Amino acid sequence: MNRLWLLGLGLIVGCGGDDAASGSTSATGGVTTIATSSSTSVSSEGSSVGEVTTADATSSGASESDSQASTSDATAASSEPMTTTSATDPTTDPTGSTSDATSDATSDATTEEGPPGCKQVDFLFVIDNSVSMEGEQSKLAAAFPAFIATIKETLPTNDYNIMVVDTDAAGRCSPNTCSHQTCQAQGKYACKDIFTACDTTRGAGVVHPAGDFASNTPCDFDPGKRYLLASDPALTDNFTCAAKVGTAGNASERPMDGMVEAVSPALLAPGACNEGFLREGAILVVTFISDDPNVEDQNSAKQTYDALVAAKGGDADRIVVLGLIPGMGCGSGGKHWAEMIAMFGPRGIQGLVCSDDYNGFFQDAVATILDTCVINPG
Repeated sequence: MNRLWLLGLGLIVGCGGDDAASGSTSATGGVTTIATSSSTSVSSEGSSVGEVTTADATSSGASESDSQASTSDATAASSEPMTTTSATDPTTDPTGSTSDATSDATSDATTEEGPPGCKQVDFLFVIDNSVSMEGEQSKLAAAFPAFIATIKETLPTNDYNIMVVDTDAAGRCSPNTCSHQTCQAQGKYACKDIFTACDTTRGAGVVHPAGDFASNTPCDFDPGKRYLLASDPALTDNFTCAAKVGTAGNASERPMDGMVEAVSPALLAPGACNEGFLREGAILVVTFISDDPNVEDQNSAKQTYDALVAAKGGDADRIVVLGLIPGMGCGSGGKHWAEMIAMFGPRGIQGLVCSDDYNGFFQDAVATILDTCVINPG
């Protein structure tokens, strides 16, 4: 009689731990949590997948330990052996049913990965170097540190190429033109024997800005490169050096021609001026600045759009175009540039070149750059 009573008690106790070990689900704030006897958890929200993390299962383990001890006592008193399962077994519960080995009753320890997105970004700055652009170049240099800092904090990548080109239709200051009065600044820097053919080619990255109001010093880029890397310890200083392209450029400003040539096969080819700048998997962010009221570009808005898209293998979604140009309340002209910008839809952003500063323009543009990055995972 006592033996049968003990056997019955053991069965009751063994079944009593079933609630603690069997899986249950709960939904809070749109997050579904699967709770089982395992010591790990997986949580998902929307399309993001969290990392699997270890959680504390003390209370569940204690309940099942009591159940195991009671069952063992009942087994010793019974003539028929009973199979029991330890609370540390991740695959079965005391009732013999299989449980999820990758779930747990807690989700607060789950961590989420950052958003997926592009692995590389190539920034191209096309800067008018005509006589009226001293103040605009200074405003760009002042806005760059906060802009690139926000980019680094926001985008899921820190792999950037950054190149500056100008809009000169006739060639930059160099030994070939240093006799011109606008090229004789800083002790006739433009006359020094440090210039190459790329230094007089529109669309080639600027590393020796020369002439009136230019940096008139070699920019400290990596040897052999006409663009900056994000890893450059003096990134801001070297960008400022290149961005101060000066005001000795030809009065016929051609920013669309400059950007088309910068990404042309001729300048990107092995051994050419811009070799290595434009990368196949990167998104391309083009920023151009000009106050010219006239239409000087040889490329039309459509030709410029087509050339940029072709440079990205036909994928217009990988391109962001930012233009600081004339417009309402900011002088006449710029309609051909506005037309080209508009062709890129939500990834084309127009600002006023006569703004007091460019910080707001660039900070607002970060959201568009991020969106473009997210839809183009590397």
